[in-house]
Amino acid sequence: MLNKTLLISLILLVCDNYFSQVSSADYSHLICKYKVEFLIDSTDTTNKKEEIMTLLVGNHISLYKSDQKAMRDSLSREAVKNSINSMKSSGSKDITIDLSKAPRVNLQHEVLFKNDQLLIYDKVFKYLFSYEVNKNVVWTLTKETKRINDYLCYKAIGVYGKRTWIAWYTKSIPIPEGPYVFKGLPGLIVSLNDNRNTYSFQLIYLKNEKREIQPMKNAVNTTYEKFVKARKDSKDNATINAQSLMHRDLTKEELDLINRNTAKRNNFLD
Repeated sequence: MLNKTLLISLILLVCDNYFSQVSSADYSHLICKYKVEFLIDSTDTTNKKEEIMTLLVGNHISLYKSDQKAMRDSLSREAVKNSINSMKSSGSKDITIDLSKAPRVNLQHEVLFKNDQLLIYDKVFKYLFSYEVNKNVVWTLTKETKRINDYLCYKAIGVYGKRTWIAWYTKSIPIPEGPYVFKGLPGLIVSLNDNRNTYSFQLIYLKNEKREIQPMKNAVNTTYEKFVKARKDSKDNATINAQSLMHRDLTKEELDLINRNTAKRNNFLD
């Protein structure tokens, strides 16, 4: 249940997002979808997850985000709208938002490239942060080629964070784009995986389409280092955070489960 103060905040948030999007709209001319297979727990190779991510590419701008997240965000906005209408008609002071049918999202991050600036939006607990990427992928181009889905692809080896990445890109689509922060090659990335075999990205859909690019709003601007600290603090206080959301004391079994699940989340892309 949400009280009136929170309801007003939600209405202001929706209005702010709407007018921000209307006043400064960017559009894609190309839509790429990647199937991402990944391990949440790098030590458990039997529990592989899968998520479809969409890359919207426009002129000097791109946005990369989860399809499941886009659907959940849409259902959340619709639920708020319906609940507000229900509250008005019934005279109730509270609204109820049911997201039980919304898809589960494992990859919360969104990546915005605009005006040569690369921003990552990501969530820690219930807080949304944004930070500028201060390290580029260092690519080494090779002469090795192979065909992937009728595309002649070239191999590139990249270093990002503490991992080595193998990318296959095609000059047939001469745009320096790809999933997440993997950009800057002489063509679109068709396939990508890390040297630990814990992440793989495969291009599964490509279409010329105009779609509005809507970056996330109301994120707390921070640095990568502060974001990592916030993420670590959230993991260290996972049970406290869970109890604050549930508004009750959790059982020992519930606390143990939360601690186990939190410990398993150790395979971050950065």
